[in-house]
Amino acid sequence: MNLSREIFLQQEDISAQCIDEIVAIERDCHYNPWTKASFLSALQAHDILKKFILDDEAVGYFVAKLALDQCELLNLTVKKTMQSKGIGRIILNQLKEICLARNISHIFLEVRRSNVNAIKLYGSFGFNETGIRKNYYRTKSGKEDAVLMGLSL
Repeated sequence: MNLSREIFLQQEDISAQCIDEIVAIERDCHYNPWTKASFLSALQAHDILKKFILDDEAVGYFVAKLALDQCELLNLTVKKTMQSKGIGRIILNQLKEICLARNISHIFLEVRRSNVNAIKLYGSFGFNETGIRKNYYRTKSGKEDAVLMGLSL
């Protein structure tokens, strides 16, 4: 079920006060999750941290770093129970709108090679593969490659 045409997500800045809620989602969704300290560090660095809310519940978020005319998407996560419902598409579209409003011309990201759904989502937005980082991510059985992707706005 794709909800992206049927729902509106509230968007809020992530603050230090709501980090625990975000960390809980992060831990549930990732083998090697960001820590609370990682999110707090991103806040201190003045990165863009946005959470997306449906029915008073956080269902996803992103963390992005802006530098000059470029954006690096550091983390985009959708709560497990809300995956494959169009939430990721809504979140990515909001990032794109923020970038356009700030005259950003390129968005870059890296994604686990095994995260086929995310790679498909990014590809449907016009992201292209720009390279591979060998053995970048830790896995239960060792390491896996990161697929580097980029989008010109």
